[in-house]
Amino acid sequence: MALRTRDFEFSQKPVRDNLIKINAGFATIGQGAGPMMVTWKAGLFQKHGLDIDRPRIMGGAKGVVRGLMSSEIQFGNMAAPAPLRANLKSEADIVFLTGGINQQFIMGRPGINSREELAGKRIGFVGDGGLNDALVRFIIEKLAAAGTKGLREEPIAGGSDVQLLLNGDCDAVVITPPESIDAQRKGCKVLVDFAEYGLNYALGGIAARRDYVERNPEITRKFIKAYVEGMHRYRTDREFTVGVQAEYSGIADRTVAEETYDLTQPGMPQVPYPVVSALQTLLDFMSKDLAEAKDADARRFVDDRFVRELDDSGFIAALPDRNHS
Repeated sequence: MALRTRDFEFSQKPVRDNLIKINAGFATIGQGAGPMMVTWKAGLFQKHGLDIDRPRIMGGAKGVVRGLMSSEIQFGNMAAPAPLRANLKSEADIVFLTGGINQQFIMGRPGINSREELAGKRIGFVGDGGLNDALVRFIIEKLAAAGTKGLREEPIAGGSDVQLLLNGDCDAVVITPPESIDAQRKGCKVLVDFAEYGLNYALGGIAARRDYVERNPEITRKFIKAYVEGMHRYRTDREFTVGVQAEYSGIADRTVAEETYDLTQPGMPQVPYPVVSALQTLLDFMSKDLAEAKDADARRFVDDRFVRELDDSGFIAALPDRNHS
C-alpha cells in the first residue's frame, strides 16, 4: 500500500499546438508511479507529441482496469494480478507494453527479525484480488515448503502498513518503498525480498487495451517512447527523480525519497521489457484458485514491439546518463 498524501501540482511548459490529447493514470502513489510522473514532469510526453494532463490516481489496479475499459484513460501503470484476472475472466483485454518498477518486500513488526519467526504468525491480507493477495498467498506457500509453517492471512482494511505493524494488527505485511523505508526507520525488518523469486521489476508496467493499441499504433508508439525516455531519466538523474518522488508522494522528509531512489535504482533494467517469465510465475500460481489461469500463456498478455523498436534502433542506448555527466 502507498503513503497517504496531500494533493500535488507541478508546473509544466505551455502545451504546444498540434499535440494529441490523451489521458493516463496509475494505481496508487508510491515508487511504481515514479517513472510516469518523471516522464510527465520532464515534459517528455509533450516532447513526443502528446498532451497529457497530470496523470490520474485511479484508486488501485482495479481502478486502472476500469479506467482503461471505459476509455477514461488510454494508458495505465499498474501491477499485474488485476488485469490478468480481468483478462482471464473475459472482462477485459489488456496488454502490458512495458515493464516497470515493482519492488516488494515482506517486513515484520518490531521484534521479528527473521522469516523463520513468522511460523504461526499473521500476515496482512487485503482480499481484493490484487498484488497483495497474490504475494501473500505465494509467500505463505513458499515459506511452508521451506519449513516455516502456519503463517496465516490476517484481513486488513487499508491505511498505513507501517501503523499496522507498529500497532500489532498483524505480524508482517507486503510493503514497498517509500513506506518500507519509514518502517525500517521505526524498527521493522525486511524478512523477504521478492527479488529472490524473480519478481522484482517484473509484475507491473504500462498497459493498454489491446484494441486501442491496434487502432492507434502511432499514439502508442509516442507514449512508449516518452515513457521509456522517462524511465531512463528516472534511472540516470538522481537529483531530478528524488525531487519528483518527494513532491508527488508528499514526502516531507527528503531523505526518505533519497533512500527510496537509492534502493530502487540499482536493479532497474536499462530496457524496460515486460518480464514474461515473472508474469508466467504469477499465472501459474493464480491457477491454484482460478481455473481460467490453468495452462494460460503469459505471452498472450504482452505486446513488447514498441520497446523492442526503441531497443533495436539504438534510441535507448543513446540517451544521456545525467548521474555521470
